Amino acid sequence: MASKLALEKVAVAWCTPETEFKIMDVDLAIAFANILDKYIEALTWCSGSADFGPSGIAYEGYNRIRKELLECL
Repeated sequence: MASKLALEKVAVAWCTPETEFKIMDVDLAIAFANILDKYIEALTWCSGSADFGPSGIAYEGYNRIRKELLECL
């Protein structure tokens, strides 16, 4: 289930001048929110550590999600 924060951020996309007249696709919004949650989790996990060097704990968190996110491109 997508977090409230991610759903709120995705909803903002339907409130911009470029998209305000578009009908929101709820399934698409939830899919985007689930992807955003992965970014949020990775950044939160990394930001919690003072050790973000190539062999540090925070770097491991970054690598955990990096491959999956790059495959989406």
